[in-house]
Amino acid sequence: MAKNNVILVTVDCLRADHLNCYGYERKTMPFIDYLSTQGVKFEKFFATGHNTCSTFPSIFASVYPLELTSWLPLPQDIVLVSEILRQKGVKTAAVHSNPYLSSFYGYNRGWDYFQDFLENENKHIKQFLVRKKLRNLIRKCTSERTQKSIRELHQCIKILCNLEQHPYELASTITNCALSWLNKNKDSQFFLWIHYMDAHEPYWIRIGDNFEQKYSRGLSRFSRISILRDNIRGSLRWKTVQRMIDVYDDKLRYIDANLKKLFDFLDEKKLLDNTYIIFTADHGQEFLEHGGLFHKASLYDEILHVPLILIGPDIEKYADKNLISQIDIAPTILDLFMLPLPKSYRGLSVLSTSIRKRKYVISEAVKSGYRTYAIRTEKWKLIYNPKRQELYDLERDPKETKNVKDEEKEEYKNLLAILNRHILWEEKIRIQRATILEKQRIIRKLRKIRF
Repeated sequence: MAKNNVILVTVDCLRADHLNCYGYERKTMPFIDYLSTQGVKFEKFFATGHNTCSTFPSIFASVYPLELTSWLPLPQDIVLVSEILRQKGVKTAAVHSNPYLSSFYGYNRGWDYFQDFLENENKHIKQFLVRKKLRNLIRKCTSERTQKSIRELHQCIKILCNLEQHPYELASTITNCALSWLNKNKDSQFFLWIHYMDAHEPYWIRIGDNFEQKYSRGLSRFSRISILRDNIRGSLRWKTVQRMIDVYDDKLRYIDANLKKLFDFLDEKKLLDNTYIIFTADHGQEFLEHGGLFHKASLYDEILHVPLILIGPDIEKYADKNLISQIDIAPTILDLFMLPLPKSYRGLSVLSTSIRKRKYVISEAVKSGYRTYAIRTEKWKLIYNPKRQELYDLERDPKETKNVKDEEKEEYKNLLAILNRHILWEEKIRIQRATILEKQRIIRKLRKIRF
């Protein structure tokens, strides 16, 4: 009997409602639309946070973002699914080009093969420290208005000088690297993680590999500079944002073409018979739906609602309507390998019957210095921090346009009670983690002392 393999594909900044299989009018990812009919499409899958740094600890270690004392570097006291699998003899590989998921930040734990395309790590560290010192110096020596002008000027010069250069590796490079590893390890039991960055901003950069653009075909160099100008000024017009959306949708088409290439390879090598594929995203992307752009500390559904599709041997074909969270990804991976969960994992396998009993999911962020939470049930969603509270009736108002906190006081009270218990639990976890980390620091210092 062949051993199971798992491939986890994550796409940066992919919101669910920009896929045709989730209701979008454009067919941005036709191959993914097809895959959604070949397995389970989870209709109510939500990110635990608003950015890469907050969501990937949830994806790989089944923890909530705000139970951690820090996101970068990756805390040493959480158990990554890659570490568990490697200990069990599974070949593990990771291919991506997101610097926040790099070896520099500790994401290389548990992988037999780890390619983050960070060729000169010392250079990256030096640039990081120089930027940090420069920011601190600017804060000390200039007014807030001058700081903003300096940041805008710096961004403008940097982007204009690199208008044709990508700040990440293109999907074709990521795919080819993954296929090369797969070809060498196809006879082993494996877990492969592939992360695509192409849907991430900036949206004034062309799509690579002479890919035929469909929605952004008329985006000239002048138009791209116009997008840049409006973005830096902070006075975005809807016409500018629509141009960004056109580029975003074409980038999704480009990723989709690469995924088709990946699946063709799996089919050719007869790996689909014993390989499970999980397709998802770390978070979504805002395009002014609630006044924000991209993914800055927002907990509306354009950020939180992301796709999740699971296909593989013996996986039924249906649309799942249970509430699913990113803390369920790592437990699902272990379940597919028929391995038990560590006690530290907060989530459940999406294939377990227990998940049907879940009544709510929670997402978290830090906004303007305040811990911010979103708790949602089938019908209601509460976004809470000490400065502002928003309650939405998702059945009547799925776009989250009308805050009904004052009209629905009983629902607000019930959700807040659940959330307060979660916040109190998290505070205890943070204290425990901080105590453990302090003990570890003391032990390291004592080891260096010569008596």
